[in-house]
Amino acid sequence: MVVAFTVVGCFGVFLRYEIIGTGYLPRGAVFILLALLGGNAALRLVGRVTRRWKLTARELLLVFLMLMVAGAIAGQEFAQHFYLNTLGIVYYATPEIAPPELYLEQLNPMLVPDTNPQAPAIRWAFEGLPPGQSVPWRAWITPLTVWTPFILAVYWLVLCFMAILAHRWEREERLLYPLVEVPVETVEGEPAVASQLIRSPMMWVAFAVPVILFTIKGLHGYWPALPDIDLQRTTEATLGGPWAAFNRIPIHLYPEMVGVAYLLTSEVGFSLWFFYWFRRIQEFVRMSVGVDTGHAQFFRFQTIGAYILMAGALLWSARDHVRRAVRIAIGAIRPREGAADADEPYRLAVLGFVGAFIFIIWWCTWVGMDLTWALAQYIAFPLAGMVVARVVAEGGMFIYSTPFRINEAIFEIAGPERIGAQNMTLMTMTSWTQIRSTATMNMGAVAQGLKIGSVMGADRRKIIFAGMAAVVVAILASHVTSLHIIYSWGVPKLGWWPSGASLNTTNMLVRYIQSPTTMAPVEWAAMGGGALLTWGLVALRRRFVWWPLHPLGYIAWLGWPTDRYWMSIFLGWLWKVLVVRVAGYRGFQKLRPIAFGLILGVSVILTIWIIIHYFAPAPALVRE
Repeated sequence: MVVAFTVVGCFGVFLRYEIIGTGYLPRGAVFILLALLGGNAALRLVGRVTRRWKLTARELLLVFLMLMVAGAIAGQEFAQHFYLNTLGIVYYATPEIAPPELYLEQLNPMLVPDTNPQAPAIRWAFEGLPPGQSVPWRAWITPLTVWTPFILAVYWLVLCFMAILAHRWEREERLLYPLVEVPVETVEGEPAVASQLIRSPMMWVAFAVPVILFTIKGLHGYWPALPDIDLQRTTEATLGGPWAAFNRIPIHLYPEMVGVAYLLTSEVGFSLWFFYWFRRIQEFVRMSVGVDTGHAQFFRFQTIGAYILMAGALLWSARDHVRRAVRIAIGAIRPREGAADADEPYRLAVLGFVGAFIFIIWWCTWVGMDLTWALAQYIAFPLAGMVVARVVAEGGMFIYSTPFRINEAIFEIAGPERIGAQNMTLMTMTSWTQIRSTATMNMGAVAQGLKIGSVMGADRRKIIFAGMAAVVVAILASHVTSLHIIYSWGVPKLGWWPSGASLNTTNMLVRYIQSPTTMAPVEWAAMGGGALLTWGLVALRRRFVWWPLHPLGYIAWLGWPTDRYWMSIFLGWLWKVLVVRVAGYRGFQKLRPIAFGLILGVSVILTIWIIIHYFAPAPALVRE
């Protein structure tokens, strides 16, 4: 199923830019889960003869877990970056775009299929296969052989790092993991009986709402005479002066995020939409004092500072747990019999993380990157991923990643001239695995996968290996499928984003190399201010139970997911607040099936439309 999911996902992302695996609750995986539940229901009708074919709740969760951990590999996490950019960084190395002496002449030839922009393995991807020619697999043998161990080591590092923290987050801090509740409550009671959620009429009524909305919207793509339901509107630019900060407000309705926000704690839901407006107010204040440019950069450096402080705060709060895990791993102490974490595979997690980290650093230096910058990038990477995982585990963000690219943040903080063109090129290339992601980062999916494993009562060690098996299969399937699609169709005939992605990436690298900049005092101040504000939010939350602002709201305030989700989060938060005020906690519990219905309905109908669009092309229903 992971192979099929990856293959379909690659076709969708490259040809239509419709992605079944995007997000920390992959819609395609939810669709498959419900299909398997339907199979169980059909077998129950047949009777006892087919008892052994029914999938248990644990088996269903394992299937979902593996699809979730590997789901985004074919989409906005790996495949849509790696192959196109590996080709593009050579193809666009021309005097007009990126003079060869800028980076290509120093590039390790093992990392690309060819270093000549006119070589068949490069040119055919962009200009089409000549008649009678096939995919130049031979040219890819060396780069894939070199890259694949590195790619798998990055994913193994993510799995092991999150496994170190899993017990702390799940059992000691008792994080909510709102997205995990969806598959868990959906399969409860299987295979003997359908879950209470599935049997809830309220859930199916809510399920029908997004199904009807997106069915009408999808049919409009074939018959324009039918009404188009625009769920992704933006306000007009009608305000002038400082008030222009409130122009072009996204008014997007994502039913699934309305449902997710209802499941969140009130302070998290409130903070996720409040800090969106806090950013707009900051922009208004800046414009009021005469600062009319540089807003995006100012907010980005605030967020970088917030990430640094938040990563430090998370590690500091978990210091005793991490110290204990390390001591158990090296044999300094033995876990107490009967202790809550006695069965945690700390030795595997700690030594696996250290081994993956050492291999990654060695690999980076082997292909030509200086040790300093390899360490900088891969110390920052798991820390940033940890913060993203925290946003997902507490905030339930369906799509979210760092609103800055880690390698580019290092370029700007350290200075391109100090780093050098060769290091910047290699840091950019290695960023195509995980670091450059604009929608998901695997640590968030892994955190949820480990939580599902805990709900299953499964051995954590087995869950780690199951997750890694899914990753390995997905990466290998991506190698074959992605290259087949790219060469068979040609880059110009791909979807709107993939067709221009590699040129944009090359232009970005060239801009950093040719136009080096240094951090301005205002940017240092923004980074310090972001860290200081995050520290204040963390401190106030720890000291005062009533404090309404959660630091993760500020962490997640920047980026296109928050821009698009803020209104849906506001609606879900408002819905929950009103229900709790009027009907109390019991009323909140009674209406939870509505939230699940919205989430499940969107997942099913959008997956169905992605499948239909492959056979009968039409505009995508949502922009992601």
